[in-house]
Amino acid sequence: MCLRRRFFKSPIETVAAGEKGRVLFHIGRICIKQLTLRYNADDTTGSNKNKWLIKVDGQEILNMSLKDIYVNLCGYAAAPNSDRPVIMFAYSESGNIYTVIFHDLGRVEESIEVWLENVDTSNLCYVSAGMVYDVLE
Repeated sequence: MCLRRRFFKSPIETVAAGEKGRVLFHIGRICIKQLTLRYNADDTTGSNKNKWLIKVDGQEILNMSLKDIYVNLCGYAAAPNSDRPVIMFAYSESGNIYTVIFHDLGRVEESIEVWLENVDTSNLCYVSAGMVYDVLE
């Protein structure tokens, strides 16, 4: 087995108001080293309750609001320099800008999908997603 490191950026840049959008999709035979998810919601109506949904090989591995990830997986801590498996990199309730990083999600045989549900029914949400992975041969 020979590992080749690759990088992937989602082509999706927005999720419409009140909608659920697939932010990232990638076929399998990869090992995910890092998955970075970010959204910039509207300053006045945006929400930390937008939900991230991650499916690996058709199985849902995460379905939580950003607030729940912050509270339950990050222990109310935003730490840009950390080696934990889940890092809340940016958490700004005043500006509604949020970034979460997942390390070592492991092997993907078929596909990975990442969805964002924008609970703000007034404004779209700007999103970005990126992945660092190894190709399995």
